[in-house]
Amino acid sequence: MQPSFPRVFVVHGSRFGQSTKIAEAISDTLVARGVGTDVGALTASTAPDPERHDGLVLVTSVRYGHFDPNAKRLLDRYRAWLDSVPTLLVTVSLTARTPAKRDPAVHLYTRKFLAKTGWTPTHVEVVAGALEYLRYNFFDREAIRLIMRMTGGPTDPSTNIEYTDWDQVAATAREFAKVVRARWKA
Repeated sequence: MQPSFPRVFVVHGSRFGQSTKIAEAISDTLVARGVGTDVGALTASTAPDPERHDGLVLVTSVRYGHFDPNAKRLLDRYRAWLDSVPTLLVTVSLTARTPAKRDPAVHLYTRKFLAKTGWTPTHVEVVAGALEYLRYNFFDREAIRLIMRMTGGPTDPSTNIEYTDWDQVAATAREFAKVVRARWKA
């Protein structure tokens, strides 16, 4: 017996929690649009259930120009399944704090990740993360301050700024829900 609604696996790779918050917001919107979700952290053993899940949302941050290596592991293990279902990649990056850097076609780290993995998700979105100096250890704080200095961003170590455009996140989730429901009904 087929369930009455599609279900997707929403996976988040987050170091300081912003990707988790974004994944949860996407999950909430998908559920409100009639798509069930299972939400989980991206780890070395993260595994969707192809019998249960009708799609995948991967929300992962970029740290110092690199994606979580577990993202590539997930893609390598489940490539055939991923190529057969709707998929959404959400890159969370501080470089996306300016609207021009939110375009997946020009976001260098997203382009490099997709080229390296050979994955072609159904939809790709680049979302700004959060700058949380107060949560960073000394190394991260100083490295990010240097990056911000080079890119014209805030360098005051007492600064916390959430750059995430929640309207963008909700719109992305609504659009993906349409794709999942259309494919599921077919």
